[in-house]
Amino acid sequence: MNRLFVSAIITTFLFSLTACAGSPAKSEGDNNSQSKGLSSWNETAGKYEPKITLTVGTAESDPSSEKIDGQTQEDNVWIDAYRDDLGINFEDMFVVSSAQLEEKLNLQIASGQIPDLMAVNRKQFEMLVKSGLAADLTEVYEKYASEKTKKFLVADSGICMDMSKINGTLYALPATQGYLESAGVVTWLRKDWLDKLKLEVPKNFDDLYKVMKAFTNDDPDGNGAKDTYAFTTSNSLDELIGLFDSFGSHPKSWVKNANGEIVYGGTQPETKAALAFLNKAFNEGLINREFGANDWNQFTKAIDSSKVGVAWLPWYAVDWPLGASHREMGAEWIPLKIYGADGGDAKVMGVAGPDTYYVIRKGYEHPEAIVKMFNLWFEKAYGSKENILKYHKNEKGEMPAKFSQVKPWLAHEDIGYYLKIQDKMAGKDVGEMSPSNEMYYEGVMRYIKNPTEDDYITYKMYGPDSASGILNYYMKNNLVLQEEYFSTGTETMRKKWGVLETKKLEVYVKIIMGAAPIDAFDDFVKDWDASGGQQIVKEVRESVQQNK
Repeated sequence: MNRLFVSAIITTFLFSLTACAGSPAKSEGDNNSQSKGLSSWNETAGKYEPKITLTVGTAESDPSSEKIDGQTQEDNVWIDAYRDDLGINFEDMFVVSSAQLEEKLNLQIASGQIPDLMAVNRKQFEMLVKSGLAADLTEVYEKYASEKTKKFLVADSGICMDMSKINGTLYALPATQGYLESAGVVTWLRKDWLDKLKLEVPKNFDDLYKVMKAFTNDDPDGNGAKDTYAFTTSNSLDELIGLFDSFGSHPKSWVKNANGEIVYGGTQPETKAALAFLNKAFNEGLINREFGANDWNQFTKAIDSSKVGVAWLPWYAVDWPLGASHREMGAEWIPLKIYGADGGDAKVMGVAGPDTYYVIRKGYEHPEAIVKMFNLWFEKAYGSKENILKYHKNEKGEMPAKFSQVKPWLAHEDIGYYLKIQDKMAGKDVGEMSPSNEMYYEGVMRYIKNPTEDDYITYKMYGPDSASGILNYYMKNNLVLQEEYFSTGTETMRKKWGVLETKKLEVYVKIIMGAAPIDAFDDFVKDWDASGGQQIVKEVRESVQQNK
């Protein structure tokens, strides 16, 4: 997915949902009789004759930003395509504000009066399945999914599809995403500070550590004051996930230990080693000493004010949150992989599956309709250049795709852009590029010939030494770990997880700041086990085993 458009996508991914449980599929012109309302499925044309209706719930659109080439939420190319190509119409069950949508869906699920088609989060997905409200899509997917759909929905190695199954049964089709969209997978470094101090780009963790000390002690901003530091974080420590990765620590994830057992990364010996390094860094002044009182806004403010030289952030961070420091302070950020503290490559954590699950109400007469909608999406949004411009992203950079009822973005799309750009630069025949890919290629080439502000972000994201290239390196070299447990919580976890996580964070911060010795970590682990953690580990392992 193109992260330059993340904000627009996030606010619209639940655009259209669906309606009343127990209501039959309605044919056009007949909303009363279930028997009269049924339509036959034309398997050859893939179109319902007569048309059927999927009832949907809708989030109100923002009138100031809803139009794209004259299209609106109520009248757009996707409504036309689903109607004309598939014979599917949509009817609102309810219309609420975007802020109310999640709560409204929760109420509908709790009452059992759910839409025919729903776009839901993980918790809601599990609620629907547990309540017996979600249709089994296993057979209709195998029968009706196109080859392109089957190929694209497993482009992330099948992770999102696996997570759409419970006990082996497929209950949803996922909004796929690349599993390297997660935070902290790239080390972003101030190249202008390296140049100012006449330092080489670090090639391993020891080199990076030396750079950190120089960024703290050698006045990289040249103002004559000792007012810079290597890195900072918010008080959640989320911005240090990449640094924890360097030590083989994954403090918020369920992983396998050396014995192949599922364990919680936050209590493992590797995390103790990472905390010991962070305590050392704190004592040496490499980290902002007030980090314990910082929130996300203060974290980004330190970057914007040119006080920080290293940050562990997503691959698209050069646009946000690092973009402002470049535009306003002249910071030049370069992306590097996560270096292992042992001198090798570190493994990074991937994203734990879909951000949206598309579910059909159990009892709806045409559950295969969602599969056909996915087929149409992949044909239109990822088809010919003409279709991409009409249905996905136009020449003005606007996204008609936001109007679609389903949006299963192609996993690792940006890595694909990067690879085609590199191949074309090497003189290889890459065929016809998509409009986005072509635009990024042209931006990279312009920047190589004449670096300008206009193409800076494109080059850093897709150029030869770009962040997308680092993601590709991880994938090629088997350096990506996946969550071993991805449900919304076991019985004990639901009761005790909040308290356990709060205690964990308190201990971490105290150890980093020297308010507690490093061995306090061992005491924390014992307490964590005794306070429900050990039981949670047992339940997690049982849950994973049951879902195999």
